[in-house]
Amino acid sequence: MEHAFCQSCGMPLTDDNKGTNADGSLNGDYCAYCYKEGKFTQDLNMCQMIEFCVQFTDQINKEAGWNLTPEQAREHMRKYFPQLKRWQQKDDRTIFEKAAALLAHCSEVTLVSVNAAGFPRPVPVSKGYTVGCSEVWIATGADSVKAADFRANPKAGLCYSYLGDSVALRGTVEIVTDDRVRAEMWRDWHIDHFPGGAADPNYLLVRFVGTEATMWINGEFVHERL
Repeated sequence: MEHAFCQSCGMPLTDDNKGTNADGSLNGDYCAYCYKEGKFTQDLNMCQMIEFCVQFTDQINKEAGWNLTPEQAREHMRKYFPQLKRWQQKDDRTIFEKAAALLAHCSEVTLVSVNAAGFPRPVPVSKGYTVGCSEVWIATGADSVKAADFRANPKAGLCYSYLGDSVALRGTVEIVTDDRVRAEMWRDWHIDHFPGGAADPNYLLVRFVGTEATMWINGEFVHERL
């Protein structure tokens, strides 16, 4: 008997694990983990799906009777996944649109300032408002080291990654203290850091704008001026 496989993740399909169409009927192409109510459950590209699935190598080995290392499993998927229906469909988005989608997946980015001695100072920070793939707003303390660095030197770097894809940006930072903008960009969780709310004098915003990008997305490498 020929077995059917999920055309997104390669999992063997049974009536117990099939995804569902918009009308609630079972879908014959995709599993319930990848497809539900007529939509894919995760907005991933093929390389990201491979990295997601590699996390479950031990479970795959147990169910299939294999003894693959994560790297062996990754290599197997790289050869097999291009044959699956989902990944044969062309993605017509530009590399910048793909990068913007990547940024949307990330709750945290790494912001890099340059200190007084000329050394880069990378710090993981929570992402705020974003525009496209290269403009990111971040809340920070007026008394923070990064704020001091940016007051002295606006040159900056910023990078983000998700399931193996990554974007590294070089650009500049603008320090924003305007009360109207601070109120507009305020988020409820900021209260944990700025007990005075949007009017807290220690609450300020940095606006990073990238001018150059190095991108590795779904096996595509691009270095571009923005």
